[in-house]
Amino acid sequence: MTNEEIVRVIDIWIKESRELGSKYNWVQIFENKGAIMGCSNPHPHCQVWASNYLPNEARIKDQTQRQYKETHNKPLLMDYLTKELDKKERIVLQNENWVVLVPFWAVWPFETMILPKKQIIRLEDLSESEKHDLSDAMKRLLIKYDNLFEISFPYSMGF
Repeated sequence: MTNEEIVRVIDIWIKESRELGSKYNWVQIFENKGAIMGCSNPHPHCQVWASNYLPNEARIKDQTQRQYKETHNKPLLMDYLTKELDKKERIVLQNENWVVLVPFWAVWPFETMILPKKQIIRLEDLSESEKHDLSDAMKRLLIKYDNLFEISFPYSMGF
């Protein structure tokens, strides 16, 4: 896919998130690719879950991040990103608006995290340049995986 095509996918995620978010407390967008990831389709495809029930893991992460922000007056993931950028040990790639890194707590083989360089609360808050740079970061990351294994690499990705 071209970056422009990926931006169109991001725009659909934003539309779905906005529409479902007006009716439900929890909207989870995720994309899968590959039979090993449970996909019946060989191409990547997206799914959206929406519920008025906030899953336990998401609830705990939300509480933890709110507490951190109250204590430190800044978002936990922004603080974490600053430390990772200083160390430069786990950075996979970056562009003007996004950083892809391997979090120190990674539990999955080849797990990465895509973080914005400034706080973004929800997908709907992305500017045009942030959407374009997100598509660039995602595309470059997936090309790296494909090239590393010399196959069309399977993955799960969530927002």
